Amino acid sequence: MGLFSNKEEVVGIDVGSDAVRVVQLKKGFNKPVLSAFGSAQIPANLSQSDSKLDLQKVADIIKKLTKSSHISTKSVATALPGSAVFTTVVKLPPMSSSELAQAVKYQAEQNIPLKIDDVKIDWQVVRENPTTKELAVMIVAAPKTKVEKVMQLFDMAELDVTYLETSSIAIARSLSAPQDPLVMILDFGGSSTELSVVENGIVSHVRSLPVGGFALTRVLAQNLGLDQEQAEQFKRKFGLSQDKLEGQVSKTMKPIIANITDEIQRSMKYYQDQYGGTVQKLILTGGSSQLLELVSYLKSLLGIEVVYGNSWNNVSYQPGVAEKLSQCSLEFACAVGLALREN
Repeated sequence: MGLFSNKEEVVGIDVGSDAVRVVQLKKGFNKPVLSAFGSAQIPANLSQSDSKLDLQKVADIIKKLTKSSHISTKSVATALPGSAVFTTVVKLPPMSSSELAQAVKYQAEQNIPLKIDDVKIDWQVVRENPTTKELAVMIVAAPKTKVEKVMQLFDMAELDVTYLETSSIAIARSLSAPQDPLVMILDFGGSSTELSVVENGIVSHVRSLPVGGFALTRVLAQNLGLDQEQAEQFKRKFGLSQDKLEGQVSKTMKPIIANITDEIQRSMKYYQDQYGGTVQKLILTGGSSQLLELVSYLKSLLGIEVVYGNSWNNVSYQPGVAEKLSQCSLEFACAVGLALREN
């Protein structure tokens, strides 16, 4: 499922809210082999700016990173974050492929809060009822302005976008497998948090929340009288621990964490009500998911298995880089998933 694609070897490039990450793979015997990877920090939220000057700054960072990481192709697979697209799942009766295409266009017009001429549409059948043959179809609509901004950014970086998809699809590709049970992936980023329900390797429910690690830092700075740097240090050092600083850091962040956990529970219930499936495991990824005691907190609240995802599970690599890859695993899920697209 992609907004557009061309078949050829690509480098996966994830432009996040605070960093750019690149991954290039080559064909391997059992798994694709890691041939190059790297990351570079960018000023917070610079990538969200619509200023051409800011776009050029990000493009320059990408250009330097691909050179320093020894990337050998100009062809890029990249992703739009969930916050930049509209996603809906509709139920349709059994029908032919041509009828389905027409039905999807009609449903998109009814469910997408933008003019159909202003968006690029993609869709995928995510579930078929074995008894009634009723179809569940995920429709993704990306505003053309967002797509054009991505194309402009990589054109400035002297690279060619050959594949564009959503971050949830890419992340699911790196963290799940077709034989996995019904799982939910929580991508806890800097400026946003994305929830994806994945069944048999297929993303079938997506929610995007406009809160992330930056919001936790801001609320700590405001409520505890800290500057941004101190607040970030407190967040990383104390997390959700009740034993440190009389639990003040945890208490201050809990309302924001509660917004996320409420949405996790709503999404689980929605999926169970709609399809009868029960989420069995929560997979954490994203830089902000490293919050101290987050795993134990979610386990006790949700009563299901909670684990950190390993972005490199489906990739072969030299033993000498294992430790380095392990340290950055939570931040590379999207870039790895993008690179896996053509492998």
